[in-house]
Amino acid sequence: MTTSLLISALGVLVTGFFTILVLLRWRSKRRAYLLAWGLGLGFYCLGMLSQVLLAQAWNETVFRLWYWSGALIVAPWLGQGTVFLLVRQGNRARFLMIALVIASAIGLVWLFLTPLDASAWQPGTDVTLVFKDIMPSGGVRILAPILNIWGTITLVGGAVYSAYLFWRKAILPHRMLGNILIAVGGIIPAFGGTLLLVGRPEYKYAAELLGAILIFGGYLLATSAAPAPERQQAAA
Repeated sequence: MTTSLLISALGVLVTGFFTILVLLRWRSKRRAYLLAWGLGLGFYCLGMLSQVLLAQAWNETVFRLWYWSGALIVAPWLGQGTVFLLVRQGNRARFLMIALVIASAIGLVWLFLTPLDASAWQPGTDVTLVFKDIMPSGGVRILAPILNIWGTITLVGGAVYSAYLFWRKAILPHRMLGNILIAVGGIIPAFGGTLLLVGRPEYKYAAELLGAILIFGGYLLATSAAPAPERQQAAA
């Protein structure tokens, strides 16, 4: 088993476990941010599972799902959870989620209408190194920067803003730390992606796994109840 495949398989287990925990919590509490984060982590898991499957054999459907989940919609869906936490009044968060559902559906349909060059895939070749040869330039690929900027603003930007608010008010330091972890976890996979330029996909996969762990750890801190003294200080 290659290092890339081992990291991807571990990532499937980790993100799958995180997804189950968050969705179970959503089932009991019915909070919109939990649903958005649970779906985002589920897409994270789907992307890593697709990497594992594509390392074994070529499959057009799996490739399309890999690109859809990993390159297009993970970041904005995770970011949508932060939007629901920050925007509590009015329907702006709901409108943004409707727009995200529409964008995700358009991306999926567009992907399945996009012709692929399967000859660019060869056994033993990492799909992240050849996907630009498999998919034509332009087309659905123009959605990737749009949705990732969307995701970066909502996930990373929202987490940084929340951390700043807790720092400025000098309250709930555990939630400030949680938001810092979410922001760092959202940025790290992007840095891992740059290492594809030197042909090291295993670093990208490691960055994806580390990013998921930091985001989930940050989520646990950011949504946990404050100790009694901190609650009293916040109320004051």
